[in-house]
Amino acid sequence: MHSLIFDIGLSVIVATVIGVITHRLKQPSILGYLVAGVIVGPQIGPQLVHDPANIETISEIGLVLLLFIIGLEINPQHLISGGRAILFGGLGQFPLSVALGLGIFVAMGFSQKSSLGPLYLAIACGLSSTAIVVKALSDNFSIDSIQGRLTVGILIFQDLWAILVLALQPGFENPEILPVFWAVFKSVALLAFGYFFSKYILKRVFRWLTRAPEMVVAVSIGWCALVAGLAHKIGLSFEMGALVAGVSLSSFPYSEHVTEKVLPLRDFFLTLFFISLGMKIPFPDAALLLPVLAIVGFVLVSRFLVIFPLLRLGGSAKRSAFLSSLNLAQISEFSLVIVSLGVSRGHIGGDILAVVLYALAITSIGSSYLLKYNTDIYRFAYEKAGKFLRLHESVPAEEKGHRAEIIVLGFHRGARAFVDHLHSLNPDLMQKVLIVDYSAEVLQSIKATMPVHILFGDISSADTLERAHAREARFIVSTIPDMLLRGTTNLKIVKTIRSLSPDGTIIATAESKSHVDALKAAGANQVLLPYGLAGETLAEIVAGSPWN
Repeated sequence: MHSLIFDIGLSVIVATVIGVITHRLKQPSILGYLVAGVIVGPQIGPQLVHDPANIETISEIGLVLLLFIIGLEINPQHLISGGRAILFGGLGQFPLSVALGLGIFVAMGFSQKSSLGPLYLAIACGLSSTAIVVKALSDNFSIDSIQGRLTVGILIFQDLWAILVLALQPGFENPEILPVFWAVFKSVALLAFGYFFSKYILKRVFRWLTRAPEMVVAVSIGWCALVAGLAHKIGLSFEMGALVAGVSLSSFPYSEHVTEKVLPLRDFFLTLFFISLGMKIPFPDAALLLPVLAIVGFVLVSRFLVIFPLLRLGGSAKRSAFLSSLNLAQISEFSLVIVSLGVSRGHIGGDILAVVLYALAITSIGSSYLLKYNTDIYRFAYEKAGKFLRLHESVPAEEKGHRAEIIVLGFHRGARAFVDHLHSLNPDLMQKVLIVDYSAEVLQSIKATMPVHILFGDISSADTLERAHAREARFIVSTIPDMLLRGTTNLKIVKTIRSLSPDGTIIATAESKSHVDALKAAGANQVLLPYGLAGETLAEIVAGSPWN
């Protein structure tokens, strides 16, 4: 016991130090945890932790609680309202990716050492990282965008597919109909038990404990342990039970309360799990280079071969389909869960786990940059090879070349509020408004709901502004703050507009008072400072209230 506590404490200390370094280098936290595991583990590092039993205990604890928290974040109700594109992408992406990967990995000879090796690799490559993607989309303020919603919707479907894989995994070596059916039946029965117990009993328990946060955490962990133990008793894995425990709470109103209280534990157990995996990474071998590169290449290419056409079939625009495919080009932490369980069951060898670990590290690093610069990558592909790749969007021909007196660059919340309020003040002005945006889906939605003109194009491009006839416009308005713009800024937009329109009234958006001065110096006539306006309004409300 003393050895276990020492090993966990040492692992967390090293992970903290490496985590700070990777954060400063703007790399994914998962990479830092894996590196910490390599440092303290027995394979490559100085063998600070060398007891295999302690390593497995750390891994098991971290894995069970990690899956419980992942389950809490899976809400099937969100998928019902996700639209046809999410349904097409979510239902078809994983099975098609697995089928494609299975054929390729068998052809590459991965079945020579283990007959189940290609299957596990195909499954691992079919899942994307919820942790990496959601964090990156949140940091980029794009999780509420069309491509952000598509990406998150497919991730939720992938988690549901992963639940099915965990249910079927014990029968991989002997895939007979009866054992597979029995495994699915037990999983469904366990999920039904969790759902009804949560709905009729836990609901009341959590209602009683709303003012005792520490008890909410205790009951949640206890519920996880109960379902995990029950799953083990009926022949399923502890991990499957933990996932079911989380999912059974996810669709109820109090799940947010539980998630909020349990969430601080997530990072700790995420750290433990990936440290334990890092401990198992073998010393780099030249023989791993080709398989790892092949898997990394397959993940990137297969996302476009599978996700892009499925989203297009579901009615998504090419830009959103392209960005969603790019966003999902990494290997999931769930993949490591499934592969590590395959090693513990004796289905595959440690070499498959090593390949997946190295591929995850590479794709997680690469994906952090793909997510950060996804719009720039799309813009480059559109401009350099748009016709060859068939990325050009179709827009109504009558919208091209329209001369408007009011040009709105980009259509986000501020622009929507501006147009709505303008319509309420003077509906006749709507025919004088032209909205320019780079998303065909947004433009089609505008055209269907608003009596304004639309133009597809890059709002920072001089060519787009020429097509919008910015020279003749009376007002050119940019309401999107810099934090939401990709590949440009309000300052660049103002300079471009002023070079084309010496007499037009330019209205831009700033983020600080110094930014206001810079925009006005560049040629803006008026500058919006949203946070300043909000602060002034709130101050007037508070100061104008009676105080006696």
